[in-house]
Amino acid sequence: MAFCQLPYMHMPEFIPKFVEKGDLDAFFNQEASWNFESPVGEDVPPSVSQPHSKSLAKPTAVPLKDLLKRELYPAMVYDVVNPDLCIDMVRVLGESPRFREVRLSNLIEPEDKSDPERFCALTADLGNGVLFISFRGTDSTVRGWKDNYEMGFLCPVHSQKVAAAYFSQLLQSWHGAVILGGHSKGGNLAIYASSVCPKEVQDRILAIYSLDGPGFNPEFLQTEGFKRIEPKIHKIVPEFSFIGSLLQSPVHYSIVKSNASGIKQHYPISWQFKKNLQFNTAEKIAPLAAYIGDTFNKWINKYDAAGKKIFIDTLFDSLAAAGYNDFEDIFSDFKSALPKLYRQFRTLPPSLREAMIQFFQDLANIAFFQLPVIKAFARREVASKD
Repeated sequence: MAFCQLPYMHMPEFIPKFVEKGDLDAFFNQEASWNFESPVGEDVPPSVSQPHSKSLAKPTAVPLKDLLKRELYPAMVYDVVNPDLCIDMVRVLGESPRFREVRLSNLIEPEDKSDPERFCALTADLGNGVLFISFRGTDSTVRGWKDNYEMGFLCPVHSQKVAAAYFSQLLQSWHGAVILGGHSKGGNLAIYASSVCPKEVQDRILAIYSLDGPGFNPEFLQTEGFKRIEPKIHKIVPEFSFIGSLLQSPVHYSIVKSNASGIKQHYPISWQFKKNLQFNTAEKIAPLAAYIGDTFNKWINKYDAAGKKIFIDTLFDSLAAAGYNDFEDIFSDFKSALPKLYRQFRTLPPSLREAMIQFFQDLANIAFFQLPVIKAFARREVASKD
């Protein structure tokens, strides 16, 4: 879980970059390429205990313990959720005999919130022949969330293509075993990158971790690549899981209790552990979370790909046209944001306005007709506790 959280933090400049800033545009516009020769003698997956033939950790790769500098912390956590807990996590990892020598490299991240590219990833060479590849989830930017919603009608979306390209380039020089993981959309990216790589690469994947990550459209779940790696997927969601219930996922998931409430349970830093360091698990998703997830999925599945595209493009283009690049700017001053968004809505062509009104009416109707479901579920919950 900790390695899936690291990409949210702003790593210091001395963490080796995957590509130099001047080469980022070229990287973001390329496709994954798996045209590389497998190293001689590695036709079968290497054992975790076996040394890999070529380490990805360059001499400049940085051990986790090098992050243990108080002066680095403010810049690392200035806009992350639960910054104090994130600092505690870095301290625990950096001081631990097990993790202090884990070497970080291949960082790729946006330069700032105005950067339209929101992709971020990091690798951790565990030192035992295993490379952990971690993808960041969605931040609060409008562009990042548009990429999320595009998953409802498009596969692959841009971030999935970039994740596959990142993974394929890493495997050009890493010939050992790999683990992939991520939180939120990062979990989705880990699964996608694992699904589209060749079988000989999939054989080297030990596990894929999706921490409250959204699912996929039905067509993708039927691909041979996904079916091959499905048994290796470990999906973990909190009791109040909304993001993790979006779209479809046949993968069995574990439910974990959280110290937070409501949607704030989405952040793994709040998830509970037992004294034996195992997750403190729960039996069921919270009724309200199940209601929200079911309502959204029924609503978005009501439309074909063209209808979904119209709604998502219009919604997010309107937010951008109103001058909003980050949802934090909207919710921090919602009273002034609402009339500004309404004025922008009024500028839409009549046909688009009518379509958007119909979309929201459909959502309200589905939410209303779903209410008996949640009421019945809540009654059963109360009865089971009596």
